[in-house]
Amino acid sequence: MLLLKTTSVQNRIFMSATAKTYEVAFFLVPGFSMMALSAAVEPLRALNRLMDTRRYGWNIVARDAGPVQASNGFEITAPFGIKDAPPTDLTIVVASIGVQDYNDQAVFDWLRRRRGSGRATGAVSNGALLLARAGLLGGRRATIHWEKQRQFSEEFPDVIVVTDLYCVEDDMMTAAGGTAGIDLMLAVIAQRDGNDAAADVAEQFLHGPVREPSSQQRQHASWRYQVTDQRLLLAVQFMEENLETPLRIAQLADMSGTSERQMERLFRKSLGMSPSEFYMGIRLKKARQMLLHATDKLADISHLCGFSSPAHFTRSFCAKYGVTPSSVRNLKH
Repeated sequence: MLLLKTTSVQNRIFMSATAKTYEVAFFLVPGFSMMALSAAVEPLRALNRLMDTRRYGWNIVARDAGPVQASNGFEITAPFGIKDAPPTDLTIVVASIGVQDYNDQAVFDWLRRRRGSGRATGAVSNGALLLARAGLLGGRRATIHWEKQRQFSEEFPDVIVVTDLYCVEDDMMTAAGGTAGIDLMLAVIAQRDGNDAAADVAEQFLHGPVREPSSQQRQHASWRYQVTDQRLLLAVQFMEENLETPLRIAQLADMSGTSERQMERLFRKSLGMSPSEFYMGIRLKKARQMLLHATDKLADISHLCGFSSPAHFTRSFCAKYGVTPSSVRNLKH
């Protein structure tokens, strides 16, 4: 089981610390994801327990020492601020929602200094946005949670944004969020302590097979919609890939290897609605996600989700959700 194809830089980063405790700093941004933090730190704790030694150490850092509130409302107290944080082998930025306006130059300077010291740097969930704003990802491959991928690509066209579960390029690591942090840390453990150790840690969390970096973030459509017919799955895939300029149902049928009438029957039998109704649902769901998690104007969301006008978008949205797009946007405030 090969988790990472190592480079000379990665070997230096990981193997230079094999004889000592590998120290990790988790930098918490207000509103950080508790899931992302737990997923990243718990594999290290489990490895220490299994090996009955302190192979990994970690500390919590914030802009200033003190409590930091997570997105779920819980607080974690950071014993260190950026002015007194001890040096570590790896610094990981942990962020989640609410980072679209985050622009703390003191934090960015601190991240650049940590990176400039020759130590590894990384991010989980939406923390990759902060690394990019600090100028640390230009020309590099990086990943981020699928909800933020479009915004990430538009804000930083010089970053090679990939849809992978996690990404390790030399001494820079990014993970998409959620449980992806487990896989990223299992990769770190595999490099320092071997694949068997990583597999043992995965078993501790009932994690199943260790996922490769290129594993996709989202579950396959067959799982999400509980369908198995390949023609239906192809049609759904084409719908999800063509939101801004929706395809005609006849086109979808032809691309999926079936007739328009047969596609109508397949959708009604397996999904309980017509292809047009299902397609509209996908577009409106995407629009709702953008209203909640992106900063695009309503007119831009309308266009990106394939509506002929903002008025058409509003009517369709109200019919589906019983509220206006503007009222959903206001839920963020």
